[in-house]
Amino acid sequence: MSASDLQAWIADHPFFACAALAGTIALFGMIHDYRHTRRANLDKVSLVSWGHVSSVALIVAMVCFAMGLRAGG
Repeated sequence: MSASDLQAWIADHPFFACAALAGTIALFGMIHDYRHTRRANLDKVSLVSWGHVSSVALIVAMVCFAMGLRAGG
């Protein structure tokens, strides 16, 4: 897939592109939360609740995917 094909696909299906981006954020949030809960130094705390970030991103991904299907994508 070339860059112009990818740009055309994103322009034709913006909800699916949003769902893919939110799904990627959810995946990386889950990985970071998993690594954070099993860290060696328990004194290192995180400023971001990665569990909440991944949960919200997963919900956004599902909603965007459903909207993309509803829009006829």
